[in-house]
Parts: sequence; C-alpha cells; structure tokens
Amino acid sequence: MLRYAIRQQEMNGIMELLHRVLDLRITFYDLQEAEVDSFNIKEMSPFCRHCRRDPAFLARCDACDRINLRIAKETGQVHIYHCHAGMLEGIVPLYDSRHLYLGAIVFGQLRDRNSRSVHEDVFRAELRRRSRESSPAEMLDIGKLLKCLGEYIQENEIIKYCNKPWAGRLEEYISVHLSESLTLKRLAHEIGKSTSFLSHNFPAEFGMPLKAYVRKKRMEKAVELLKNGRIVRECAFELGYFDEFHFSRDFKRHFGCPPSRFKE
Repeated sequence: MLRYAIRQQEMNGIMELLHRVLDLRITFYDLQEAEVDSFNIKEMSPFCRHCRRDPAFLARCDACDRINLRIAKETGQVHIYHCHAGMLEGIVPLYDSRHLYLGAIVFGQLRDRNSRSVHEDVFRAELRRRSRESSPAEMLDIGKLLKCLGEYIQENEIIKYCNKPWAGRLEEYISVHLSESLTLKRLAHEIGKSTSFLSHNFPAEFGMPLKAYVRKKRMEKAVELLKNGRIVRECAFELGYFDEFHFSRDFKRHFGCPPSRFKE
C-alpha cells in the first residue's frame, strides 16, 4: 500500500489561509478517497449538511465523491462538475515529482448561478438559495489557483510519499550512477531482490518503468549541467550516452527542444 506523510501544522496553516482568503469549503482527500477531518476549514454548507442527514442522500454523496475523485486522478487535471444534487464542486489532484498520486484538494458546495434548481421540497430549496453561488468558469479559475498551490505543496514536500526501504536505496543509487548502464538485473542485485520482484514493483513505487525513470533523472541532471555552463558533448558524456546525437534526441523528446536551443 502507498504510504505518505503530511506535515500537519504546515498543511493546516495552508487550509486555514484558504478559508480566510477565499471563504470556500476547501478540504483534502487522502489516497483512500477519505476526507481528512483534522484541518481547520469552513464548515459544510447548510444545504449539504441538512441533506446528508438522509442516509440515502449521504450514500449518493459518497458515491459521487468516489467517481469524481477517480476521474480527477486519472486525468491529472482540475476537474469541475455538478454533484448528484446539482451543486458545483471542484477537484485538484496532487502528485509528487515522480507523478505518484498523493490525494486531492476538493472545493465547492456552491450553487450554479447558470442552472435551475432541481425539484425538491421548500425547505431544501430555501437552503440551496442561501448557498453561495458561482459558475463553472469561476470554479475552473479557482481550481487553477489551487493547482499552483498544489505544486508548492509537492515541491516543499508538505505531503510526501514515503519510500519503502529498498526503493529509497535504489533512488539514491540511481542518482549516483546515472552515467552507467542501469539494468533491472544490476539494480535487483544491489538491493538483494530478484529481477522479477523489481520488474513488478518498480513501476508501482516510482510511478513509471525503470527505463523511463532513468531517462527522466538524466534529463533533470542535464538541465542542471547546462545551467552550470556545460556544453552538449560534456553533458552526453557525463550522463552515459554513446554520443551527443543520442543525448540530444532524448533531450528533445523530453523537453520539446534540443539542448543547444535550451542553452541559448
């Protein structure tokens, strides 16, 4: 099972700040699609709070949450939608630097000013009318802002994926030996595991197969070298490429431009 750690105090500070600035209900859902209830956030809207007292309504809410969390996770994009009761909701999936899913920021419980209310009793209709209103376009803008915040959370490891011991050793080993041939057999021997074990577990732990991960780490190192003034030929040599042509080809595939243009 994926494991991760949250720097609780810092994350709570972020959630409180969002509450004060945006005056929205913004919460966080973990890897198991469960809302983390330990943060100081805006309380649930009166409409949702009242309707969720009905077990059948609550079950539909839970199902709706699960479906849309999975959509956001699969697409990796800000996801704006109407819940089963017609309220506007938004989801911002969070990933670490290896594109491993960390959970999602969820916001909303707002009335769509562009939609007519669904048929419901008078009391529910009044509660809905009193809900703050928005539009899908405005929700998308909020989602884009929260996505930037999510990148800050990831870069500062406020929510961090916890490597298994063998994966932590491999991560360090690969970063030191980028100029060498890094095969499954060699790495499996390094951590005392079988090749089949590593072939099966490496993508789950690192978010991609070994070959793609090594290429990604080489490209990250290449950017660092270019910024420090190394020429293309030197980069190719230090990263274990046969020649600068093969290095330039991989660089262009990864970044969309050749290293010479990137350097300029």
